[in-house]
Amino acid sequence: MDHSPIFGLGYVHIRSTRQDEWRTFAESVLGMMVNVSEDGAVLVRMDDWVARLIIEDAPRPPHAGASRVQTDEVAFGWECRDETAWGVLRSALDDAGVAVDDGGGSTLWCREWFGCCDPSGFRLEFFYGGKKDPASQFVSPLGNRFMTGSQGLGHVLLFSDRCTEAVSFYENVLLFQMRESKTAPDGTIRVGFLSPNEREHSVALVASPDQSRIGHLLIEVTELDAVGRAMDRCLDGIAPMTVSLGRHTNDEMISFYLRTPSGFDIEYGFGGKTVDADRWSRGEVGGSGLTSFWGHRRVNPDGTLGVQLGRQPAPAR
Repeated sequence: MDHSPIFGLGYVHIRSTRQDEWRTFAESVLGMMVNVSEDGAVLVRMDDWVARLIIEDAPRPPHAGASRVQTDEVAFGWECRDETAWGVLRSALDDAGVAVDDGGGSTLWCREWFGCCDPSGFRLEFFYGGKKDPASQFVSPLGNRFMTGSQGLGHVLLFSDRCTEAVSFYENVLLFQMRESKTAPDGTIRVGFLSPNEREHSVALVASPDQSRIGHLLIEVTELDAVGRAMDRCLDGIAPMTVSLGRHTNDEMISFYLRTPSGFDIEYGFGGKTVDADRWSRGEVGGSGLTSFWGHRRVNPDGTLGVQLGRQPAPAR
């Protein structure tokens, strides 16, 4: 396969007025380490990187190709393999006619970046030189360790109002490998799972008939017990659980879902499988359309469990 200039998902950049809520959520629910910069940005660590989640105050100012996503302003930071790959990607986006805005130099969490929006309107930032501080050891307040490294930060699932075009962008411009898809009879893409690295998927795109919105961000821990303890914290009322414990069919992740202060979900999981990109054969979703071997039932507002992800509710009698 042609290797993508992108290494993986490096950070998630959030503009929000809910910084205090995010700080508590990151420390007490997710088990991450939080620092606050001199200008008030909340820098959330989950390894030796200075920040994997960055929560800055106030809405993001207007930019080229303004996002249509209706939530706190969120940008997904994709790490390029090096400065050369970063330049190659910039040229590829220019050649594809994508409107790109310059990042303006170094930040607290990376050396250089530029940004654009994908066809669905999601804000992307491409960078190299992610800043690390291994001398200041990452220590989780809850004793957790997180799966990052060669797999990147995790994965993101995005509901897209232009799913076919978005899948083409990630596959043909960013050179992500298509791992699995679901295609309608008319040839339009209904679901696409793609990745530039060994994580089974780094981005999932799901067709949405309404408008684009963020579904969830996956965070993977290194022990199953950490998932169970986080679920207990949600059941005790510290954060709302939105989907029950289950195991997915494609990446085999054992996980549950909880709601963030910004309104999208975190999938908190363990045990995701990895892929050898040079030996991968693209799959196609068929049959039942279910996404899980077991579990992953939606949690209703009253705490009861609804239908499994991917299953349509039974018609009312």
